[in-house]
Amino acid sequence: MPLQGATSTAARYDFRADRALRTALDYWETVRGDRTMPRRRDIDPTELRPVLPYLQITEVVSGGSSFRYRLVGTAIVEAFGAKFTGKFVDELVTEARDGFVHACYRAVCASRRPAFARSRYVTTTNIDLCANRVPLPLSEDDVEVSQILGALIFEFTRPGAAGIGRQAQIDLGASYVDLLE
Repeated sequence: MPLQGATSTAARYDFRADRALRTALDYWETVRGDRTMPRRRDIDPTELRPVLPYLQITEVVSGGSSFRYRLVGTAIVEAFGAKFTGKFVDELVTEARDGFVHACYRAVCASRRPAFARSRYVTTTNIDLCANRVPLPLSEDDVEVSQILGALIFEFTRPGAAGIGRQAQIDLGASYVDLLE
């Protein structure tokens, strides 16, 4: 159920084939057990060690009116060229990007389900990249989403732009979010 239309190229991206995204989603499904969502205390970083650089935890503030980054992995910091732990989404991105990020997080909060999101960025260090992410809801009461565990990987569109993720020439298309079943 897309929030925004995806181009045919974007729709073909198989996020489940990506090691970091698949590992995070599988782990989330395992630790949630028979609940709708796992709690933050269910997440053990030592069990996610191979994908820690690609993880972030985002706090849901005031019922989803705002979002603050609580943990940001080193690969994410390196890709975006900025540290944003402790900062709110709207402090870091343009108004257009802010709308997309908030829509993505709010969809996860409203549905209480994981999603897949794909979006294009030009980083603070002028690197053009496509971010592929799975935001995974966490809840202390299994009703309201309190935090979102996310895994992000990157496709760099300029050869030699960075040493992490995959270098690729891709059709960037539209940003989009799909809620997962």
